[in-house]
Amino acid sequence: MHKTGCFLFSFLWATTSLASVPTVKVLIAKSLKQVVLEGTDLQKTIHTQKRSESYLGRKSISFNCAPGRAHSLKLPRNPILVASLKSPTGLISWGKNKYQGELQLLATPGAESCDLVNDIPLEAYLRTLLSKEMNGTWPLEALKAQAVAARTYAYDRLLKSHGIMDEKKLYHLESSERDQVSGSFFDMTEKTLRASRETEGEVLVGPSGRISPAFFHSKCGGKTLRPDQVWGGVEEGYRSVNCTFCQKTGMKDWQQKLKPMKLTGMIDQVLKRYYSEALDSKNIKLMPDTLHNSEIRLYAGDRLHIVKKSYLRNMAGRETLPSNYFVMNQKDGEITVEGQGYGHGVGLCQLGALELAKRGYDYHQILSFYFPRHRMKKVY
Repeated sequence: MHKTGCFLFSFLWATTSLASVPTVKVLIAKSLKQVVLEGTDLQKTIHTQKRSESYLGRKSISFNCAPGRAHSLKLPRNPILVASLKSPTGLISWGKNKYQGELQLLATPGAESCDLVNDIPLEAYLRTLLSKEMNGTWPLEALKAQAVAARTYAYDRLLKSHGIMDEKKLYHLESSERDQVSGSFFDMTEKTLRASRETEGEVLVGPSGRISPAFFHSKCGGKTLRPDQVWGGVEEGYRSVNCTFCQKTGMKDWQQKLKPMKLTGMIDQVLKRYYSEALDSKNIKLMPDTLHNSEIRLYAGDRLHIVKKSYLRNMAGRETLPSNYFVMNQKDGEITVEGQGYGHGVGLCQLGALELAKRGYDYHQILSFYFPRHRMKKVY
């Protein structure tokens, strides 16, 4: 069979198995002035006008989301589903990408634009996500571990909505580093399809049996962190684990130079945002630090401040501080930051999972290593 025929067969195999799988609404684009969607035998619904239309054959449909322009959609002040488009073929084109499921346009409050949401079966969503959050060519067991973690995160978001979207947000997930990065239909590979099918419905639950978010990141740099060490919120079952498996792969150890005034400004913002404090003096002195410390200690004048490194990274951004695993040194008026790893460091270390899979670990063993107090549960 030709490659195209094989992929079409895989597509039919993938779509016919999704009947009992829940769907998730994924924000794939924001603040669009105009949206052009294309597909075959399209079914269009303008929800604000309670009007539906069907088109035979190939059709391109344009939506103008800027109020006041000719033929523009009338957008209300509150968030609302404005229009939706679906196709019996299961694929709708937006730009160069093709999407399974339904594409929906949401009104953007206070802006002359629309947001684009993909309403898609959870397993189909995962099959594109695995190529974005990992790599579609990685060992199958690593992809299966990622599938369970990403499914757990998405299913937790789905449960928390109770089937009703927040009045300020008409979707469950954002396709970005804010939640999880997903792709379009042709990001699915044979391996990501298998990883989804062979773990279908499996999620992680904590010691009480409750589902909570399963976090993951690129490279921990030697030790994973708990959610409370990074964001301040406690999630059941998390434990920090020593990980040596990622150290010889991916991004190497990193070093940054910071001007004292820049660091002073960032620390002042962190203190105001997270601690309801402020610097009394711009003359700061860093105390001795180590990689394993989750906080930095510094004097501003005569006053001691203790600041979480994760809060500082949140303020500085990942380009300035690629991970939460770093040490700061002050010498001759210059600040040197040396660190390891990439990402927030909580939960599954993706490059560590890659190395474990190469060593013959299966996905159960990989997940047990990074989530030692969690267990697997099949929810559909």
